[in-house]
Amino acid sequence: MLGKKIIVSVFILSLFFTGLLLSRSDAAMAASNLSMGSSGAEVVQLQESLNTKGYWCGAADGIFGLQTYQGVTRFQKDASLVVDGIVGQNTRQALGLLSNTASTTGSAVSRGAADSRGGEVINMVATGYDSSWESNYPFYGQPSYIGLPLERGIVAVDPKVIPMGTRLYVEGYGDAIAADQGGAIKGNRIDLYFDSRQEAMNWGMRTVKVTIL
Repeated sequence: MLGKKIIVSVFILSLFFTGLLLSRSDAAMAASNLSMGSSGAEVVQLQESLNTKGYWCGAADGIFGLQTYQGVTRFQKDASLVVDGIVGQNTRQALGLLSNTASTTGSAVSRGAADSRGGEVINMVATGYDSSWESNYPFYGQPSYIGLPLERGIVAVDPKVIPMGTRLYVEGYGDAIAADQGGAIKGNRIDLYFDSRQEAMNWGMRTVKVTIL
């Protein structure tokens, strides 16, 4: 009789500890989800991925706010996922994001970091422009700010962030030179020159890594 009581007690304790471990595992999994209020390197990676895919959520500042939430829900809807604004395993997979471990070991690049070219790297919001009147008013028909002709590779920046004449490498665009300025180019913004209006429009607006060479 005593033996049966001991067996029952051990069984009950086993169930208890198993349930405790499972609940902790669920809690850890939930904690890894990104949602409104989250912040940090993983959010930067999320924002960059959304912007690159055309779900613009503002500058990649690492803060999961309303714009990021709206970008996530639009993506979830288009990807036929549960539209809850929470970036869990399924949404991460669909966005092609790295695992939590990989993303917290330096995927977010900020001013002062370096890439394989050995230069300083800055996260910047990039838009396209061309030689059209719409892109150059009130300087239509004029060369770049430092006098170089407008052609692919000429980019406009805020000289307080990147000095004029600096050679750059722009992710997704290629080699460039900071040779132009613009009234709306303030802070971590960059305008990339394209040979046609259509190319500039196709580029749209996205967050890119800009390497100072």
